[in-house]
Amino acid sequence: MNKESVIVYSHDQCEKSKLLKNQLDAWGIEFVEKDVKENPEHLKNLQDQGIFATPTIFIQDTYIQGLQLDRIKKELGL
Repeated sequence: MNKESVIVYSHDQCEKSKLLKNQLDAWGIEFVEKDVKENPEHLKNLQDQGIFATPTIFIQDTYIQGLQLDRIKKELGL
């Protein structure tokens, strides 16, 4: 899975975002981070899809909201 296959929408003050990014690093998963506070366009992209929470992770065409590590791990094939 390449880096562009995993996108994490995060917020710099969101503890769950930090935990998710740390876990992905621990699993050796490369990802693209899109901070919704740093770039309002990222927030708009989420909201346009009916998503209003961070962290949200997109794994190819599937998205998962929150810190659902078991589900994320399964989706990543780990």
